Amino acid sequence: MSVGFYVTGNVNKVEKIIEIACNITEKMGYRIGVAKEGIRIQLCPRGDLDIVWSQDEEKPGQWRVEAECQTSQVGAGFHKAALEVIDALGIENMMVDDETDYYSHRDFERMKREHFYPWMTQILGICQKLFSEDDSDQICLCWDMDLYKPEKVERTVVMPLGRYTLETLKGILEQQGVEALAERFFLWKNEERDALFYRNRALHELWVSCYFAPSSRSERDREINGSILDDLERAYEMDAQLPIPYETYKEVCRLHGRTPVIQGEVASLSYEFPVGYRKKSVVEAIGCLRLTLPGSYLYEWEDDGGGGGADLWCDDSVDSPVWRVSSFRRREGAAGFVKDLKGVRDIEEFEIPNGRMRYGWRVYGKKSDRYYMIECEVITGQSLYLVTIAYLKREEKKGILELLHQVSAVPAPPAEEDEA
Repeated sequence: MSVGFYVTGNVNKVEKIIEIACNITEKMGYRIGVAKEGIRIQLCPRGDLDIVWSQDEEKPGQWRVEAECQTSQVGAGFHKAALEVIDALGIENMMVDDETDYYSHRDFERMKREHFYPWMTQILGICQKLFSEDDSDQICLCWDMDLYKPEKVERTVVMPLGRYTLETLKGILEQQGVEALAERFFLWKNEERDALFYRNRALHELWVSCYFAPSSRSERDREINGSILDDLERAYEMDAQLPIPYETYKEVCRLHGRTPVIQGEVASLSYEFPVGYRKKSVVEAIGCLRLTLPGSYLYEWEDDGGGGGADLWCDDSVDSPVWRVSSFRRREGAAGFVKDLKGVRDIEEFEIPNGRMRYGWRVYGKKSDRYYMIECEVITGQSLYLVTIAYLKREEKKGILELLHQVSAVPAPPAEEDEA
């Protein structure tokens, strides 16, 4: 149940497609990734256009090109823009299978009215059914499955542009109409990159990506905070009447060290919940392990120099605890605890959802450079996860254990993780 299009055709030289695509992305401010067998063009957050090619067996010397794009979760404006990119690539013998028929009739309002808005209201109806029948505590809509999961808030709908109760979304639809709901739902609702587009792109970054940390902490914080402010200020410049999350704008200005450009009376966009999923805890996925961590922690892959490594999370600007996870998998049979826990204190072992966990703690170093470490093993199916949490202050142990007791696992197919 989605909206999108599929394209096939031929080209004589894939280098020409790459050249044209790179020129388009530079001109339009899109992003591009180039691989041996295709490219991915990102027109906006969650707005990816994938194009692949292969030697055409029926036409020697030519390449068969295929492009696929799911547009329903981003909006009709993205659908139109992605097709415009396709048109510009110079693909020969091109066949376009557009579920909206927009490629044939080019009536943008008709496309929104006949496809995107009915899809949106249908999704809302599914949410209502899930809440009433399954007693769901939280539903994630249009959420990237490779991302973390936000902290659960009972009977709420999580979307890239904000968290709402179902009652609020229904109220917007019933009292203000489908256009008002679409402004909250789609990142790229309208035909052009107008004020609403830039406002909503900023909302996506505020809710999904922003750590609400000073820009001085890392390059990633600087980029995220700066792009949010640039988009909100551009939206305000284009349409000063468009509501924006003004208090959050001023908060990010402080974090970025920027004097607010938007001043005076400003139409404020309000929410029922604080803006930013990363202001609370988030659930990170490592294989089939589910680990709850502070949303402000930055992630990195720690390479061990031997072809392996560990997933690492911390906030080194405040000397936070450092979480490391190493993943292993048996070729056959169920995993078991393997680590020698000699010297580890207060060992506890218990069941978790879809697995079992044990942990204890120990002290390292002398008084002047002492630190503590909790050592933990999680087994689930054929997988073993070694989790260590290093920390400097004894009083931090309580909070770490509270997070450890939220650890869970999900069943995983045999091929999900690499064998060790």
